[in-house]
Amino acid sequence: MSVQNRDPNFFYPGEPIAEHEMRITALGTGMPFSRKSQASTGWLVELGNGDVFVFDLGTGSSANLNALGVPHSKLDKIFLTHLHVDHWGDLTSLYALGMVRGRFTPLQVWGPSARESRLGTAAFGDAFDKIMAWDIESRIGVVNHGEGHKTIFTEFDYANPSHVVYEENGVKITAFPALHCIDGPISYRLDWNDLSFVYLGDGKPNQFMVENGQNADLLIHEAFVPAKDYAEKTFLPLQVAQNICHGVHCPPRSAGKIFSLTKPRLGVMYHLMLSEDLLIPILDDLRVTYDGPVALARDLMTFNITKEKITQRMAVVSDMAWPVPRHRSTEERPPMKIESKLSPFLQEAEIPVEGVTTTIKKH
Repeated sequence: MSVQNRDPNFFYPGEPIAEHEMRITALGTGMPFSRKSQASTGWLVELGNGDVFVFDLGTGSSANLNALGVPHSKLDKIFLTHLHVDHWGDLTSLYALGMVRGRFTPLQVWGPSARESRLGTAAFGDAFDKIMAWDIESRIGVVNHGEGHKTIFTEFDYANPSHVVYEENGVKITAFPALHCIDGPISYRLDWNDLSFVYLGDGKPNQFMVENGQNADLLIHEAFVPAKDYAEKTFLPLQVAQNICHGVHCPPRSAGKIFSLTKPRLGVMYHLMLSEDLLIPILDDLRVTYDGPVALARDLMTFNITKEKITQRMAVVSDMAWPVPRHRSTEERPPMKIESKLSPFLQEAEIPVEGVTTTIKKH
């Protein structure tokens, strides 16, 4: 299909982004119980200045990220809201495969501290590097990697009510506390070119969001289905469902309360386990507190944001997408470091096959 004949109601990977535009795509909109149509949490933010950011990358969401055709050489800035596995589970794949696919720079990860140091992002980073050690060591010497085998975890104070954690190339990212389970979770606001994206990973309505989320272009807020419906769908006792939906998350009407108090151009709800029979109960509950514009996010839903309008579409992707070239494909690849990996007794056990060269080469 030619570019001219593409349906404007859908987003096709490879579509250029205007220099004044912000594009946000849902990589995963579900919960820890990931489903074929709903991966766990992840959001891709692309800016017209060429910058790319990923906010959370939960289990299953990297498949959608790969299908969008963003070069891995650009996927080196990850911002975590908290350390529940449905918000970082696919960080492992992005890290390991990134250096194979042309990310020759360290993977940079930002995330909050906690009330105890063992629960913060710095401790998580140390453990992450240990967990990934065999995987990364086994790839070095087989591919060009530059500094792609390295990680940089940056921990910041979760309790700061409004803390600029990133400011570069005209982009400012601010973090502020979220109310979810225990101390540590945070929310983010990204400002660039007079456009803004605000994102709550998980949590209940709170004053920090009201203060930092005012007049955002896109405010993404978690919401669970109403507790009664959640109990029925998950076979949980109603009290347990209420503990989850109200005690550490929030129902649609709570998200609606935040939308009413912050007045975004568009409110987006995600973290909903969607099904056709729940759409009306979700919207009915939302409308108790909010009558403004809202979208119920689905995986691969894309929002193009300019000062004039917000365009909402679904991405059309291949189920069998291949990697795309580096965004600076003409640059020289870093030298490959060849090292002997197998012990002599293992090397001696290899069975040669005619026509197959198994020696690792530099080029």
